[in-house]
Amino acid sequence: MNIFTVLRRKWKYSVQSPGAGRLVYREGNREYTFPIYEEDGMLVLVNAPSALRVHFFFNWYAQPCDFPPATQARIVPRITEHLRAEGIEVRVFSRGEAEKQELQFHPELFAQRGRVSDLLSEAGYAGFGDYAAIDLVHEEYGLEVTGIRNEMDARKMLGLLGREFPHWHHRRICFQQHGGEPGWTLIICMFASGPCVSGWHDES
Repeated sequence: MNIFTVLRRKWKYSVQSPGAGRLVYREGNREYTFPIYEEDGMLVLVNAPSALRVHFFFNWYAQPCDFPPATQARIVPRITEHLRAEGIEVRVFSRGEAEKQELQFHPELFAQRGRVSDLLSEAGYAGFGDYAAIDLVHEEYGLEVTGIRNEMDARKMLGLLGREFPHWHHRRICFQQHGGEPGWTLIICMFASGPCVSGWHDES
């Protein structure tokens, strides 16, 4: 597309990137935040927003992230069209296809687990000492660190993982039994996770 055509185009919405791993789509009084990340030289847009805000009386208010198929079918193509018009190569990560599978499996999470293990080791945390295990969370597309000795370490670890995976917007910690011993558990994932037995504390 000719660059002058792009400059003359008037979008009925706005698309912005307020920080690493986030893309904000605003239309009318609604604002959706989408995970976005770079992979193999292109941007990857997740087709499910992680947050929704609605503007009422001069302020923005968080709302349950309702994103029905009709809304998705309208907004996601608009975002990809907008990015491609700016010369950005983009592909869409579709969770909808994975939801149809009885058992979701993302083998690339094994590599991410290795990155987290190295990251925690560099920060001075030892497996089977400061924490029990790093587990894959396929359904929500993320990772879980279990058996953390104390809450302060759990929060520090969550901060480290949040900087490593800025496009995984859902972050939780909770205190629970693990293998018969009490400990803290953290989870960081791309899609919203369910609560654990003792209740998650939202850190996003």
